[in-house]
Amino acid sequence: MTTNRPITALVAALSLSGCAGSDAVARRDLDLLRAEVQGLRQENVQLMRSLDRLSTRIDTLAARASSPIADQPRAAAPPPAAVEVEPTLVPDGLAVVKVEPPKASRAPAIPTSTPLVEPDAARLDAIARKGSRDLAGQADGELKAARRKEPLARAHALEDFVVRYPRHPLAGSALLEAATAYTEAGKSDAACTLGRRVLDEYPASEQVSEALVQVAGCEGRKGASESERRLLTRVVNEFPSTPAARKARERLGSNPGHTGAAAAPEVPARSGP
Repeated sequence: MTTNRPITALVAALSLSGCAGSDAVARRDLDLLRAEVQGLRQENVQLMRSLDRLSTRIDTLAARASSPIADQPRAAAPPPAAVEVEPTLVPDGLAVVKVEPPKASRAPAIPTSTPLVEPDAARLDAIARKGSRDLAGQADGELKAARRKEPLARAHALEDFVVRYPRHPLAGSALLEAATAYTEAGKSDAACTLGRRVLDEYPASEQVSEALVQVAGCEGRKGASESERRLLTRVVNEFPSTPAARKARERLGSNPGHTGAAAAPEVPARSGP
């Protein structure tokens, strides 16, 4: 870029013109010179800016030239994948804590009912079949051992024998003996229960007559004299030649209105509830 005059000459001319006078021509020239100086200053600023940009570009090209990988094209970086952000349901300022659920624990089962003792089916079939002498001998041995015990223990053992061997030929007799043992131990209520069981469970047993006499005594102790008389009369009519019939006749003849001893205190027994 070229100019008609140097900037320093213009400045000097401005100074001289200021001292020459104040006529109109001199003022016009002075204004023109000032405008030209202002334009030159602006051009000078633009030239300095262009020079700075050129210097920066030269430095950049020189740095690329000195680098071994300067001429290699750079691979375009892949755009970052869009990450979907799920809206949170937890308000700001609250922490989410994962709590493990407690392990379920089972309380031990508590029996609420009294288990029933079922007879062994193998033992029952073995007793009913011929050739089961070993098992029958074992049952007879248990019955003999039970009969040697004290009254209360004997009653319990005989009652257990009937539970284990309900089809034994002496099961009805063992049940009646258990009732008698309960009477000896002072447990008349349990004795009456077993006497009635003989009538219900072993109606064909030879001990039915004795069981009827025993149950009649239970009715008498309760004050049911009519029921007692009816049972004793049945013994006399159905079993006339038995020892039980003789006992029934004696009781009927000695006290026609009311027979039987005083009622014994009722005590819970093994065969009771």
